[in-house]
Amino acid sequence: ISSVLEGVKTAAIAGHVRPDGDCVGSCMGMYLYLKKHYPQIQVDVYLEEIRDVFSYIEGIDQIKHEWQEGKKYDLLLLFDVSSRDRIGLAKEALDTAEHTVCIDHHVTNTGIAMINHIEPDASSTCEVLYKLMDPEKITKEIAEAIYTGIIHDSGVFQYSCTGPETMEIGGKLMAKGIDFAKIIKDSF
Repeated sequence: ISSVLEGVKTAAIAGHVRPDGDCVGSCMGMYLYLKKHYPQIQVDVYLEEIRDVFSYIEGIDQIKHEWQEGKKYDLLLLFDVSSRDRIGLAKEALDTAEHTVCIDHHVTNTGIAMINHIEPDASSTCEVLYKLMDPEKITKEIAEAIYTGIIHDSGVFQYSCTGPETMEIGGKLMAKGIDFAKIIKDSF
């Protein structure tokens, strides 16, 4: 992640239409990571309206629900977006941002950005994102967002996309002190 952020002053984070737990979790996990460890970058998150069940995620009130016309960013980070037509509010930024990155787990993703990091065997985009972050820099708040995405796309570790690595990452996120039972109860 640090290599993609070199020289970046402004960044937009966006996900897919009708954002689900993995989309919200990955976007907010990255947002919180940047706010904490790269405060010099002005970062905005663009998502369509999200369900109130995700209100426990720190910074959720900072999400922008409308695109700012004419706004240009140094970097666009797309999460959980498998194709151009699935981009929610930030379609314009795919063409206007200086650099674009897509992090995803969908096997159907053929690469819509300048840099594409796609792991089709991962349970979720949040699992992919976790592996790209410095684990020592993941705070409890970041862990809550990432855990949310993993449990939503893995069906709380019961879908076939769940693997040993998914479980290990879940355990590492739990070790950050998150209230994992409450996250499951509240977000479902």
